[in-house]
Amino acid sequence: MLDRLSGTLVRGQVGARQQVWPFGLVTAGFGIVALLSAVRVALPSWARPAAHVVDHFGRLHVALFAIALLVLACGLLRRRKVAYWLALVLAACGVLAVGRSVLAILLVVGGVTLVVRRSAFPAVPAPARIRGAAIAGLTTLAVGGLYDAAVHGHHELQVDGGSLLALGVSVALIVLLAPAPAPKPGDEATRERVKNLVEHPSADTLAPFMLRRDKAYVFSRDGQAVLGYRVLFGVAVAGGDPVGSPGSFADAVDEFVRTCDRAGWRIAVLGMRDELAPLWQRHGLRTLGIGDEVVLDVTAFSLSGREMRNVRQAVRRTHNAGVTTSVVREGDLSESVRAELTAVSTGWLNGSRERGFSMILDELLTGSHPDCVVVIARDAEGRAVGFQRYAPCGPALSLDSMRRDRGGPNGLNERMIVDLVAYAQAGGVRAVSLNFAAFRTLIDAGDERTGAARLGYRVMHLLDPLIQVESLYRFNAKFRPGYLARGIAFPSLAAIPIVAAAMIGMEFSHIRSPAGPRS
Repeated sequence: MLDRLSGTLVRGQVGARQQVWPFGLVTAGFGIVALLSAVRVALPSWARPAAHVVDHFGRLHVALFAIALLVLACGLLRRRKVAYWLALVLAACGVLAVGRSVLAILLVVGGVTLVVRRSAFPAVPAPARIRGAAIAGLTTLAVGGLYDAAVHGHHELQVDGGSLLALGVSVALIVLLAPAPAPKPGDEATRERVKNLVEHPSADTLAPFMLRRDKAYVFSRDGQAVLGYRVLFGVAVAGGDPVGSPGSFADAVDEFVRTCDRAGWRIAVLGMRDELAPLWQRHGLRTLGIGDEVVLDVTAFSLSGREMRNVRQAVRRTHNAGVTTSVVREGDLSESVRAELTAVSTGWLNGSRERGFSMILDELLTGSHPDCVVVIARDAEGRAVGFQRYAPCGPALSLDSMRRDRGGPNGLNERMIVDLVAYAQAGGVRAVSLNFAAFRTLIDAGDERTGAARLGYRVMHLLDPLIQVESLYRFNAKFRPGYLARGIAFPSLAAIPIVAAAMIGMEFSHIRSPAGPRS
């Protein structure tokens, strides 16, 4: 019974989200008509009452009002409750202003439809946002008043009170209808709850990255599952799948969607598994595969066979160079070893700062993630020349950081991965997750690429020195791994530019401490 009720509520939310666009479109249409009237563009007969409004109020007033309508249209599209009430008030005032006409009929129909669909506008501004809007509007009026006082006596430069009021209202409206600010990251008590869920036996290989300190959290109502996310440009991006009990994943997604709706954020997901795509699709989101996580089956891994020849040769070179390795918990590293490895990391970064979001931890070598496993490579003199960090996730280990001395022996990364797999085999670990292979199918297509695929591959190949997508894929492929499809979820095709900007901004933003890229 509860499941059916939950499903009905979700379908209602999806319908509401998909059906608000006519309100925004119609409001924007009125704004465009008003703007065209203000600049004296000839209009069809049904829109001519707008020209009479211009004659009565003046071109500048109507132009500012048109701008306010366009801002209001954006608020309706983002499902803001304030935009809903303002649209109702304006529809009523419009009916009184234009009298008997086709335009009046359209306004009445729009107002009645808004009343019926009132539940489609859940985003309510916080009190701080209301205060900010009031301050912004009053500041605009004050600045306008000072400007008028400064140009007193020059009537051609002065702004009349009506225009100034319309401008102040527009500024206040822009502030009021903006998305809620990004939430603060989870505090220590919240992170402890998340840590307990990350340790669930069914934990996904991306689950440990839920513990980054820049993430906020939304829990399922029973507290048995959690989603971590960040907000940028008004887009709330969930990093990976829910973590915890699989039976509570759907409710965690529902709570996240409700949180975003109330705050007026767009919803997006980065690093989603294919099998969990329906949890997002039922909320009206589109899903798209963008690549594959590289996973080694520890129980089946072997260096024997012709297809592993390149890896064997790389490993042999490091043995010939006298390289040795050791595997330790990060929490067991001594201060002197931490200093050594930090120097390796600093040299590898070469003055740049580490970036990432969805598939990387933070606070490398600080001891904040003591259960992480670190494999260390030393040269024949005992000097640290490379290391890799892996985060535990149920019966698996997930690669977080790869660091090596730029002047060290060739094959260091291959050697550390192979020796880490040997450690995993001895410890009963069943899988090791390596890097992310973006656009793997595009790279694998080879001569079968046609049209847009060929162009896309050519662009990616040219940019590879900067983004290292293809070179990283070639490195991973040497290990003959398995692949776990990962994708993204986003609200609509029209939202792709802003969602892409938010995701790219997060992946390339600096993190708290120098940690290594996963992709």
